[in-house]
Amino acid sequence: MNTKSLLLIVFIFYKIQLFSQVQINYPSIDKLSYEQYLNKDWKSLIKTGKMSLKKGIDFYYLQVRMGIAYYDLKKYPKAVKHFENAYKQNPDDEVIQEYLYFSYLFSGRYNDARVIASKFNRVLKGKLKISAEHPAISAVYIETKHDINEDYLYTPQSGENINQSVVTDQSYYNFSLEHLAGNRVTIFHGYSNVRITNEIADTDPYLPPLYKEIISQNEYYFSLKVNIATGFNLTGGFHFLNSKYYAPDPNPVTVGRWNTTTNALYNYSINSYAASLNLAKHFSNFNIVGGVSVSNLNSNFQFQPQLSLKLFPFGNSRFYTNSNAALIIENELNTQTINPVVKQSIGIYFTKYSMIEPSVTIGNMKNYTDYNAYIANNDINLTKRKYEILVNLGFSKGIFNVFLKYQYNIKENYFEINDVAQSKEYVNQSITGGIKWYFKKY
Repeated sequence: MNTKSLLLIVFIFYKIQLFSQVQINYPSIDKLSYEQYLNKDWKSLIKTGKMSLKKGIDFYYLQVRMGIAYYDLKKYPKAVKHFENAYKQNPDDEVIQEYLYFSYLFSGRYNDARVIASKFNRVLKGKLKISAEHPAISAVYIETKHDINEDYLYTPQSGENINQSVVTDQSYYNFSLEHLAGNRVTIFHGYSNVRITNEIADTDPYLPPLYKEIISQNEYYFSLKVNIATGFNLTGGFHFLNSKYYAPDPNPVTVGRWNTTTNALYNYSINSYAASLNLAKHFSNFNIVGGVSVSNLNSNFQFQPQLSLKLFPFGNSRFYTNSNAALIIENELNTQTINPVVKQSIGIYFTKYSMIEPSVTIGNMKNYTDYNAYIANNDINLTKRKYEILVNLGFSKGIFNVFLKYQYNIKENYFEINDVAQSKEYVNQSITGGIKWYFKKY
């Protein structure tokens, strides 16, 4: 046996002997954890606390000290658990109230922060500058989107008749408002407009061989989030879409000396909807959300159960991973199809209020809904893969936010050549930008 191996064995034996000599009881743990607290030896304090709890030794000040240790290490999700335990034992302790309140905030649990803040006395509310009143409008959201499509128009050969719809131009904008209704309810609603111009090649004898189609889609979205218990949020969303299809006659008819009228090839509208219901539960190191949505996009019925898991692997809210899985169960022409969609994202906060979140989504995303039905994808083309980067810059302690989102989408266009179904992949890129301005965030 060499010298290094012998020294290692002696060192391990020494540590075992030293550990066995420590008396694990209430007086020794109380004394040791208090010394570590005074010395701000947070990592050792957490180890002491874990060892004590594992042995069944638990008391109020141990929970308080462990909570402060995690808080000072900026591991706010873990701090929440210990401050909650201390709060249950002594709900009138203002120090614990304040620590728990900020632990909720820095963990992104704004609804829980609002609920506990409502129980503070007037002096503590004044100290923390918490207003008991909620403004009529608590936040404003404005966003717009610009798309760039790869040219995927098929050039027919001699003797080929083609039926194809190609997007040549599209635009999107949204204006939304948020309201805090009482201490447990958050209302969000907004209006969106999507405008698309298609170039259509058609063999229908009653239509020109090539013409333009204009789609104007007006949307209204409403969601209601309710904090039903500490760590539990129930959210319902409803998305209404009115799609107007208009194709101007490429050959206008002149009537009279001065007036010119253009007869529409067609002009009609379709109403559709998407609705969702989700239940979210917060834990110390992860959040889990389960839910379901129903919709009738593109005149078919869709049922979409989904589950997501958000992990904080380092015990803090500066870095997280979010995994989402959904099944789009659709009935079309008395045939049921099941299409899985998976999304994986990671989030990194490079400052307390600014972050970047790249993500990848894979699956048949036609008629796919996301974000509590806020996204209702009724595009006639199929999105197969989506690569996305979201950047949010928060100013004035997160009150004013500027965000920018870039998407690189692999899509598929379906068309016919001599009545035979064909398809072609193409690339769609989009940039979405906007602001989120909170008048009262919590």
